[in-house]
Amino acid sequence: MTTLYLIRHAEAEGNIYRRCHGLYDSLLTPRAYQQLPCLLQIEALRRRFEPIQIDACYASDLYRTCKTASAIYVPKALELHTDPRLREVGLGRWENHPFGELEQFEPELLRQFNH
Repeated sequence: MTTLYLIRHAEAEGNIYRRCHGLYDSLLTPRAYQQLPCLLQIEALRRRFEPIQIDACYASDLYRTCKTASAIYVPKALELHTDPRLREVGLGRWENHPFGELEQFEPELLRQFNH
C-alpha cells in the first residue's frame, strides 16, 4: 500500500503581509524556521517525519515549497522532484497585490473567490 502525505508550505511572506501569492515566488518568513506550537514549520516538520519511511519527495518548483520539503528530503538523503504543475492556483492580475487593495477595487470578485 502507498501512503501519500500532503503538506502545506511553511509560513511565507504573502501570509504575513496579506498579499496574493499563488504563482508568485515568495520567501519564507523567519518564523518558518522555528518550532511554534500551532504552526507546521520547518523544524517541527523535520521532527515529525524523522521516524517515517519516505521513498520519494515531490514539490512545486516555488521556493517556499522546496524549502519546506527540505525538512523531509534532506535528512533522508532523497532527491526532490519539482514540478510546476504542483503550484498553487494562479491569481492573474491579483498576484503580489495586497488583499486590502482587492477589497477596495474588486470587492465582488474577491467575495466570489473566497466563497
